[in-house]
Amino acid sequence: MPALPDPVQQRRQPVGRAGIASIIANGVKITGTIEADGAELQIDGEIEGNVRGGSLTVGDTGMVKGDVVSESVTVHGRVEGSVRARKVMLARNAHVLGDIVHQSLSVEMGAVFEGQCRYLQDPLSQSGPGAPASPQIADRPAASSTGFGGSVFGEPASDDRMVSGVIVTGASS
Repeated sequence: MPALPDPVQQRRQPVGRAGIASIIANGVKITGTIEADGAELQIDGEIEGNVRGGSLTVGDTGMVKGDVVSESVTVHGRVEGSVRARKVMLARNAHVLGDIVHQSLSVEMGAVFEGQCRYLQDPLSQSGPGAPASPQIADRPAASSTGFGGSVFGEPASDDRMVSGVIVTGASS
């Protein structure tokens, strides 16, 4: 007869990306910071505060009023604040009001993005309120000190690419 697995041993295994997502349901409003390092979050309600997680999905009815830092961010709803993630995907009904720092960015036709975006090889290495805050246009003189106040960006390195304005992309038929 095979031995039964030890239930204590099973509980100690960390929940990774294969685990079940934590869901903040439609109609639920949370005020404050959410920290879910490595966890998967699905936001269908409203968050007033910063969100940090392993993988974050803002659903069609979801809204985040604050900064988002995550490995992966998918937005179907609304984000009012900066987004900093390795992978950012804005779905066709997404509405983002804020800056995006990313390693990979995709924007579906119909998405609304009002802010600046910047490519960084490691966008999670520089996060939080201590990050520099004066972006520059790529063709500028190297020592220019004028920038866009209130941005989450620091001085771009020579391999950084920046876009400013509203981006809506997709295939036309």
